[in-house]
Amino acid sequence: MISVQYWHKCVLCSVETRTEGYHRLRTGTENRNATMREPQVERSGRADRQVHAIGYQRGFCQRAHSLHPMSLVERFREFESEHATFEIEIENVPIWERIRYSVFRDIEQQFGTGQAHTSIDLDTKDNLQGAKLWLRNLVSKNPYLAPSSDVLVVGHPRRKKETDGCWWDIYCDPLHEYCSLDSVHFEKPYLLDHRSPAKTESLRYLELVEYNGTILRKLGLCNVDLDTDELSCLRGLEDDIQRQFDVGADIKSRVQRLLQNRKCRLPLYKRLLDRVNPEIAVVVVSYGKETFIEACKQKGIPVVELQHGVIYPEHFGYTFSGERTKTTFPDYLLTWGEFWKDDVEFPIPDERVIPVGYPYLEESIKKYDNVETKQQLLFISQGTIGEQLSKFAINVQQYSEIDYDIVYKLHPGEYDRWQGEYPWLVDAELEVIDSSEPPLYNLFAESSAQVGVGSTAVYEGLAFELETFVYDCPGSEVLQPLVVEGSAQLISSSEDLAASLGSIKSMFNREYYFEPNSTENTCRTLSELTENATLYKQ
Repeated sequence: MISVQYWHKCVLCSVETRTEGYHRLRTGTENRNATMREPQVERSGRADRQVHAIGYQRGFCQRAHSLHPMSLVERFREFESEHATFEIEIENVPIWERIRYSVFRDIEQQFGTGQAHTSIDLDTKDNLQGAKLWLRNLVSKNPYLAPSSDVLVVGHPRRKKETDGCWWDIYCDPLHEYCSLDSVHFEKPYLLDHRSPAKTESLRYLELVEYNGTILRKLGLCNVDLDTDELSCLRGLEDDIQRQFDVGADIKSRVQRLLQNRKCRLPLYKRLLDRVNPEIAVVVVSYGKETFIEACKQKGIPVVELQHGVIYPEHFGYTFSGERTKTTFPDYLLTWGEFWKDDVEFPIPDERVIPVGYPYLEESIKKYDNVETKQQLLFISQGTIGEQLSKFAINVQQYSEIDYDIVYKLHPGEYDRWQGEYPWLVDAELEVIDSSEPPLYNLFAESSAQVGVGSTAVYEGLAFELETFVYDCPGSEVLQPLVVEGSAQLISSSEDLAASLGSIKSMFNREYYFEPNSTENTCRTLSELTENATLYKQ
């Protein structure tokens, strides 16, 4: 076997390193499972840079994630500024604000984070299922037969089964149940399906909007032709993303598909708004709903977003720093607490970001108050970091100094793929939860500690007063505020965890993160907005 020495430049921080090993470094699409002996590393470039070893995937260094986790974010923002991406308009549409989040997610995935949610590569069977949903929507829960209502809600398609046997939209159904609002609820399919029985009473499905738009696009009735200058601009973005991040991003196709879908669906959404004639529209997850929000703004209907997950300065669905803006951002954002509006530059004024609380969480804390706590350690998984965290969970389970029952809770987006992607969990001596039973909040109530990386659920676990540990891997920077304030401890090994389990005194201020009296606050705020909400004009 031949020993090889070579130089390699990290695509994130540009530091050059020389490594020596029995195999050359694997990059791009080459074998990612190749192993090397511990590399010999020399430093090149700025004198104050710390020595670091080259990573084994895609030619980026360990430093990019461990020592400087935000360097990828910083480089992406520099790219945006260099190319004035927010000034690019095609068909009078500022296209970057609509593709920014997905472009960055694609880059992130190439640099070591996994797939957040299960995606569908449509085959004949899936197309037939889509056609079945479309036909059913003609006669059942037809959106264009919805009643006129003061509040039009576009909820979250992923529902959670509760103890009453119904599938809840956990962000909206508590409000439908307790608020005296004249509302109608619309839902897109989740993984080509709708959960039933749904808790939501006034429920309509959106296949006739979404799929009609797709049919029209495939028939060529919504074509958008890009001129030479526009094509040149988009290819320039592609080339520079390739050069700076070593990632292929098909910006041209992405923009064409975006504009075609918009051209098809915008009139369909406007027709729906004419039918319902609401005073306000309420959405959960605004990014990805830009065409609907544009239709609302054209009709003079203010849009209100309900917070659904973590919001932090590096979340490109919400943060628009400096001159960056988003014309299709909601007019109001209702957050869970004051914390979520701190340090984030939203594209709307501060007074339009209103802390109200999280009704579903607050009611669940009361519901599970009498559950007995065990010596149980709960791991909170996510698709983006599931591989790293699940391997760490195995290591913890095998570590003799940790005498806890280990429960590994998968994210719903991992339920149908974990056995293939994390095969080491299949026969592991720990409990894997791959369904909505038992409920997550029941697991919180019976556990004494939790380990996570960047999940919203970690904050919810803190609300249940769990001792909290943040596993140090790509994505853990999201929970850095908890570490800084003393509500959680950063760990990188089983030894770290064993040394601290049972000894952390949390500094977590629940009311700062989750406003109390949340149901009353949210109902009152929505009622007031129904009466006096206005469009935000930039």
